[in-house]
Amino acid sequence: MKKNQTRIKYNTYSKEVVDYLILNHRGKTLIELADMINKEFNLKITNKDVGNLKSRLKRRKGIYLEPAPNDGRYRKGQAPANKGKKWDEYLTKEQQERARVTCFKKGNKPSNAVEVGTEHMRYSGSKPDDIGYLNIKVCDGKGNKNWMPKHKYIYEQHHGKIPSGHKVIFADGNRFNFDIDNLILVSNSEELIMNQHNLRFDDKELTKTGSIIAKVMDKTNKVKNERL
Repeated sequence: MKKNQTRIKYNTYSKEVVDYLILNHRGKTLIELADMINKEFNLKITNKDVGNLKSRLKRRKGIYLEPAPNDGRYRKGQAPANKGKKWDEYLTKEQQERARVTCFKKGNKPSNAVEVGTEHMRYSGSKPDDIGYLNIKVCDGKGNKNWMPKHKYIYEQHHGKIPSGHKVIFADGNRFNFDIDNLILVSNSEELIMNQHNLRFDDKELTKTGSIIAKVMDKTNKVKNERL
């Protein structure tokens, strides 16, 4: 390798490569720039390497290089050319007919859509031994709001919406026992107290007693803090 040539292993670049990039970057995509630099300096850098170099020049040297021209990908903040337009404004009659064959129609469901009431396990992945929670699909719609943990759904069917800052726990510790008598509503601070003072048991009645003790302790702590 020649002196001052780019050392890809250590992600450093020669002055000649940097000057060449600054001089030739306008109107070129990252792929085109990588190809040009490789041919000029006999290197093997990628378009990602060129993008990283441009970012480093701006961040460390204050040298701003124009963004690469559109290479077919939409970037953040870039609006589609047909945004807000009707088909007649940008498609011919023939193109519209072809588009209707594969166009997703309002009211249609995707082929992989599942019915309301479908259940599946959701794992948090935070702990290797975490068995996760059973989720149930409660409605059709966009996003994750059409799914919710089954124990929360059952609790809300009996007692109404769960207040902010509260959660539903399983009294006997069994995440598959959805009997309404096994579901307890506690605040986040009450659950913390129960965990700190070992007030959760396999026996649901003992856990219910533990939740009452936690409520009293939590209330006492809050009253003390208000007096300070």
